[in-house]
Amino acid sequence: MQSKSDAQLLHEYADDGIEPAFTEIVIRYTNLVYSAAARQTDSADIAAEIAQSVFITLARGARALSPRLAEDASLAGWLCRSARNISLNLRRNELRRHSRERQAMEHLDSTSETTPDWERLRPVLDEAMSELSGPDYDAVVMRFFNNQDLRSVGRALGVTDDTAQKRVSRALDKLREHLSRRGINTTAAALTIVLSANAVQAAPVGLAVTISSAATLAGTTITTTATATAAKAIAMTTLQKTLIAITVAAGVATPLMIQHNAQVKLRAENQSLHQQLDQVAQLTTENERLSNLVTQSRQPTSPPSESSRELLRLRGAVGLLRQQNQGLAQLLSDRQQTASAPDFQPSSSWTDSGNATPEAAADTFAWAIKTGNKEKLAEVLVFEAGQANTNQAPTVEDVAKDFQSLMSEIDASRLVLTDNSAPDQVTFWYQSRFKDGHTLVSPLTLQRFGNSWRVKLILGGDEAGQ
Repeated sequence: MQSKSDAQLLHEYADDGIEPAFTEIVIRYTNLVYSAAARQTDSADIAAEIAQSVFITLARGARALSPRLAEDASLAGWLCRSARNISLNLRRNELRRHSRERQAMEHLDSTSETTPDWERLRPVLDEAMSELSGPDYDAVVMRFFNNQDLRSVGRALGVTDDTAQKRVSRALDKLREHLSRRGINTTAAALTIVLSANAVQAAPVGLAVTISSAATLAGTTITTTATATAAKAIAMTTLQKTLIAITVAAGVATPLMIQHNAQVKLRAENQSLHQQLDQVAQLTTENERLSNLVTQSRQPTSPPSESSRELLRLRGAVGLLRQQNQGLAQLLSDRQQTASAPDFQPSSSWTDSGNATPEAAADTFAWAIKTGNKEKLAEVLVFEAGQANTNQAPTVEDVAKDFQSLMSEIDASRLVLTDNSAPDQVTFWYQSRFKDGHTLVSPLTLQRFGNSWRVKLILGGDEAGQ
């Protein structure tokens, strides 16, 4: 996989849907794209979101971009330009940050210096590079931002090593001219040192895996529903990602999976019931045989024989087994009636149902978030024991704020029981149907506290919430 060029990997993903090929591209350039975004923002979280957006854009446009690339072409320049464009759009929408950056630019010291300070160079570097031509921009990115040697640069640009060296030098001189017009005067050697030392920063641990999963899902063209659901998942805040582990499926895949699991469980219980029924039949046969022996006895007044005593014992066992069998048969009937998923409940019917049962508590939980009733939400909400006192533990207000916009988009919902084996804890699949038609399924655990039930939000140990 490492010996293949970026163009070859993108071609495999676009034409054949080979996701490991796209994952390799993400792994190669996560640090590069994250660094390009981080240079233009003071927030590591925003830089990570920009990096995600860049690779999602690449996944969605892979089929259009792939035919335009040469066999050994590199995607480094394209990715850096995309990171800058997305960063600019973000900055235009954040007037306060834009104002701070403009003020910082006005106070830049325009005095000449041999080695530029990175904090002065960082805010204007990508803007100055945007004025370079496409080949010059790609050459600078590959040489100084992606740490490629001149042979690799030349192969990606389709030129010789000497030509690649000249192009890099010419591009560096042009970049120095663009920087000088912004009050930063430096030499080519000094600029090379600063770029090599600071241009690429390590992305947060696990960001490449997160981006690869989200981008390949967003680039899938099998169904539009899967793409819409992935976009909602990417847009979730860090708190939402921590609180809930979401399982998404297009169309009817999720309810079919739930129904299949229920049917497997019912088959196992049914087989166990039949085995017990066979035991009851055997005992009944033995009971009839012993009854015939007693009837044929010629001495009814004599002390009970061994057969009589055995008959009485078996009759008692048969009666007990019949009672157990009736209870098991009723349980099997109830399970069979509830094996299919219940009907969806419109969000307009959500109400304050109290918390006397798990279903009522779940209904009240959804209603309280949708209506913003924090007092009622506090009555039906509990955090995982041992996590609520951490510095990063969310409050009831955080939960209401982060989930309210999501709940307002839900058209209907339903609960499908998955586990009630513990006496004080029940787990459901909470399936939401959004107004645009796609579905989202989440595990929802409720725990008993005295005579009431509460929704338990489980906090994980990292940002993924796992």
